[in-house]
This record gives sequence, structure tokens and C-alpha cells, in this order.
Amino acid sequence: MSTINNSYEYYQSSQGLLSMLNSKKSGNALIDQIISNNDLKYQQKMESMGLSSGSSNSKYKNVDKAATNLLDALSKLDDKSLYAAESGKEYDNAELLKGVTNFVTAYNSTITNLTSCGGTLNNTFQSEFLEAYKAKAEDFANIGITMGSDNKLVIDQEKLAAANPEDIKALLCNTSSYYKNIASTVDSIDTIVNKAMALSSGTYSSSGLML
Repeated sequence: MSTINNSYEYYQSSQGLLSMLNSKKSGNALIDQIISNNDLKYQQKMESMGLSSGSSNSKYKNVDKAATNLLDALSKLDDKSLYAAESGKEYDNAELLKGVTNFVTAYNSTITNLTSCGGTLNNTFQSEFLEAYKAKAEDFANIGITMGSDNKLVIDQEKLAAANPEDIKALLCNTSSYYKNIASTVDSIDTIVNKAMALSSGTYSSSGLML
């Protein structure tokens, strides 16, 4: 697991245990202090990874939004009507091609926004997206999609138009390993960014208490 994910998992487990203990102690002030201190330490850890407080946080929100749009575009490719003709009609792959193009556009937008952030957030999640692609690089090439040196996807429109719809479905549908890897990465981005933003919206004293 990556450093940024490890940091969140440790934080989440420790806070969960403390909160459970405190619920049985009817709001012990010492445990409240420890929970608050953990929040502060996690915020500081996120800041060391580039998730700092202030106006610059808009770029992290942009990453989260782009990643959500990416998963939405990919999810729409699970629509069965994209892969078969309506009864009595000849199959037309125009909507399928549009859906794949939308996915690639959303993917590249996510990479652009991650790059603008830089730091550990960018390095961690670009690596995860890259590994997911590499695992299916041959399948992507088979439908006319390759990856450029900037880690963005490139479409050969002629090859994509000639691709077997079933090959596209097998690669990008909701049950595919590629989809599951992308969904997992997007979920991590959403969880980590939103938690960091929630923490950075508070004001902490030198002792770690939110004021």
C-alpha cells in the first residue's frame, strides 16, 4: 500500500478505536484530547505530502472532481445498449465510441489535475493509474488506445471505430479488473482529499484542540 494510503489507514484505525473507547467512557476529556491531537498530527502529515491548508486547496478539490467524473464516464460504459442493436435495427457503434472518448477525456483531465498538484498526491495516484493501464496495455492497444509519455491516453479513432464492441466491454465494463482498479484509486482520492480538506477547515491551538 502507498505511503499516503498507509497514513490514512493508520489514522482511521486509531481514531476509530479511540472513539469507540470514549463512547463507553461517557466522553472522557483525556481521550477527547488524544483524538484532537491525532487530527492535528494527521493534518500535519497531509501537509508534508502537499495537501496544505489555504487557497491552494482548490486544486485538490479539482482532482477529486476530475476523478469522480472519470469513474462516472467509465461506469456509463457498462450500459448494455451500447453493445447491441435495438430489435429490428442495424447495430450502430456511434454511442459506444462517444462513451469511450468521454472516458479518455475524463482520464486525461484527472492526470492534468494531478500533475498540477505535484508532490506525493500526484506521484501516488499517477502511479496507480499507470499500473492499472500497464496491466491491460495490450487490450487497450487492441481497441486503439495507447498511452503517451505524459501518462495521458491517446485514441486512434480509426482503430477504435473498427474494434470489436465485445473487446471494449470486456476491458471497461464494471466487472473488469481495470474498472475495479480505477474505482479503488478514485475512492482513495475522494477519501483522502475530503478528509484532508475537512481537517484543514478547522483552526487548531498549540495543544491540538480545534477552536
